[in-house]
Parts: sequence; C-alpha cells; structure tokens
Amino acid sequence: MNMNQTAQHSRNTRSGVSYVYVSYVTSNAGYIAVIDPTTDEIIKRITTGRNPTAMCLNPSGDKLFVADGLGNVVLVYSTDDFRPLGGIPVGNKPVAILIEPSGKRGYVANYGEPSVTVFDPINLKVIGSVPLKNYGMPFAIACNEKSPYVYIACKGIPPFEDFTTMIIINSDEYLLLTIKGPVFDQTHNPLTVHPNGDKLVDIGNIGFIAYVVTGNIIENTISLLDNTVSGVYLDNGLLFCTMREERDFLKLFRNLDIDENYNITYDDYKEIPSYKDQDKIRTSPSQKYIGVTFQPGNSPLGGLQIIDADNLSSRFVELASIGDLAFFSDTKAYVGGFNHVTPFDLATARPLPPIVIGTTYFRVKNVISGYSNQTS
Repeated sequence: MNMNQTAQHSRNTRSGVSYVYVSYVTSNAGYIAVIDPTTDEIIKRITTGRNPTAMCLNPSGDKLFVADGLGNVVLVYSTDDFRPLGGIPVGNKPVAILIEPSGKRGYVANYGEPSVTVFDPINLKVIGSVPLKNYGMPFAIACNEKSPYVYIACKGIPPFEDFTTMIIINSDEYLLLTIKGPVFDQTHNPLTVHPNGDKLVDIGNIGFIAYVVTGNIIENTISLLDNTVSGVYLDNGLLFCTMREERDFLKLFRNLDIDENYNITYDDYKEIPSYKDQDKIRTSPSQKYIGVTFQPGNSPLGGLQIIDADNLSSRFVELASIGDLAFFSDTKAYVGGFNHVTPFDLATARPLPPIVIGTTYFRVKNVISGYSNQTS
C-alpha cells in the first residue's frame, strides 16, 4: 500500500478477528473501547492515561500505541489480550504517532516542545529526538514503504513559515532538509506520497510536489492544488484532495508527478461534486472506496460521502454527529460521533445501529482499524 491514511492491513488475532479501536475521554480519564466488527459490540475497555490524543497500530498489528497528551508518554498494549506492555517517554503535547512500514522505528510529533521523538517500537525504547528549535510545531506524519524518508508537517512559529521536514528512516542522522511554502490547516494531515515512494505532495493554500535528488530538493507549485486541505494518493495513480470549507467539490488527479527539470505533469484532472465543510478522507483497505466526512456547516447535518474509486460514483448519508472515520474492510466503515460510533455497510451506503460508547459525559476522539502510514 502507498502512503495514505488507509494503508491498512488486516491482522488475525488469537480470537480470529481484527478490531476497531475507539479512544474517548471522560471528565477525569482516557480510555480505548475495543469493538468486535463481527458483532459491533464493545469487548474491552482499556484505561489509558488522561488524554489519548492519537493512536496507531504497528504493521504486524500486534501492538496498539496510544499517545497521552497530558502524561507526555506513549502507552503500548498487546492486541492479542489487551495487556499493557509498557510506556515510552516523549516530548511535550504529543499529537501524532506513526510506525514506519518496516516496523523498526516509530515517530511522535510533539506539538508543545517542538520536537519529534524517534523510538524503537519493538523494544519500546527511545532512540533519539529531532529538535525543531523554535522554527515550527510538528502535527502530522506520513511515509511510504518505498520511501527512505518519514515526512513531518510543521506549523511555523512566527516569523518562520509552515514547512515539512524529512527524517531518514534507516539512519541516526534524523533531520535532513525542509520544504517551505504551503500554509497548513493543522487539524488535517496535509501530506501524501506518490505510490512510487519518491515524491511528496504537500497540500495547503498553495500545493507543492517535491522529491530529493542527490541531496537537493526538486520542488514546484501547481495552482490546481491551491486551497486543498488533505489527500490520499492511491496505488493506481489517483490522487484525491479535500478542499477548504467553502468549496463543494473534491480535486482528482491522475499520475501527478514532477521531473528533475522541475516540471509538474499529470495525465488527467477532474473536480468531483461533493459538499462543503469537508473533514476526514480515508480509503478502504483495497482502495475500492474513498470516504469523506463533512462537519455540520451550511446544512443542519454533516455526513459521509462514499466514492467508488473505479467509476467515481458516490453516495451521501447524513449524520447528526461527525468525528473520525476508519475503514475496517471493503464492506464496512466506522464513523465516530460525540459519544457513539456508527458502523456503515459500504455496499448499500447504509448506516447500521450506532454503538454507544458512553453517556453524555463521554467524548469520542479517534477511531482506527488496521495499520496506516499516515496520521489522522
């Protein structure tokens, strides 16, 4: 799978199924609800720190990593029996966590420090830290199994601009080069990588595409990427981009690329009818479906748009409460609400009975299922 939020790999646990993990907080504690997708029932509640700000699974799926934004630690759990395996100290206010595709290194964006913690997800030890000084605050991470880099999006601390930094995966020299330009919306991940692993698409008010050649960054802008917020680049060469809140369409490129002469090329470009106030974008494990959520804005309700990536047909379902989005399979997705999660039958675009996580004092945060090489 390529670098996008839905680069997911199903894993069989000892009980024979994979799970959906939902982080939530109460007035004084954080928890993870483990949902069995075969029954849509909560089979386990894990107490985890005070404020679970981000979650991820490692590529083999045998460990769940949860960043605690108040404790400044990553808590690790076995996905076989949900027992705690240990904790990894990180920097101040961790907001994003990712394990690179080989499973040998993990990365945590410390928004309050600012720095990136690099750790060993096998032995659960800190390897080092990438200090960003006072240049910018890291908030999103992305990678690709074909790329030698992990990319970190950073919100610039004035007078510095927003930028993306690249960390070499298999080296003790972490900080390499920076790409400047776009103004990021730090509530979304603006990074996605070409399926070949050699190009980064930097999405923002001004969109960039870039790659490294003999230690130098080859980069250029293309106006068709302007006003984009987030995106997923599929293995078949399709790049779907969400738009700023006032736009009611998605941007679609085929084979967006850049050559060593700084020339940007693409085979096709389309604008797909959509809705305003676009939020999350994900794909199903085989990339058959694209899912886009919408926050309540110009209409009373938000909802979920399900797009067939083969024929670009789409369906929209209104929902009263919208949060995170995760695909469990090519037939089922889960959308977080305020204190519940709604399963979706993808074949019919039909919402199934909601799974209540708790009372009005519970607040759902993140929903994940399977490995991903892009943070939410």
